[in-house]
Amino acid sequence: MRKTVIAVVLSALVAGVATPALAHDNDRYRGGNRVEASYLTPSRNADVRRDIWELDSRIDRAQANRAISVHEAKGLRRELRDLKTTYTRFANRGLSPAEYHSLQNRVAGIHQRLHAEKWDRDGRRG
Repeated sequence: MRKTVIAVVLSALVAGVATPALAHDNDRYRGGNRVEASYLTPSRNADVRRDIWELDSRIDRAQANRAISVHEAKGLRRELRDLKTTYTRFANRGLSPAEYHSLQNRVAGIHQRLHAEKWDRDGRRG
């Protein structure tokens, strides 16, 4: 009787331990260690973070120098905020090459729109 109870308890413990391990099978990195993921792709994370920071600074400078209007800066900041949210979500598990290129393309798009807004001189988004 006692051996049966111990066997049932042990099987329940093993099943309970195996279930969380199976939940991480779709993670990119073994063991589901998301903190470790940022260490596995440090250059990609740093590149995107630096580009986002530089773009944020450029928008601030363009508005301070009156190269773009308040409305134009507001729209660009909204796009940049969405990009930051996406970056945070992606970087939580480490950046895959596809995610990295997607973020870089979005940074380039916002940078291009900033350049266009600086030169259109109409003071409105578009």
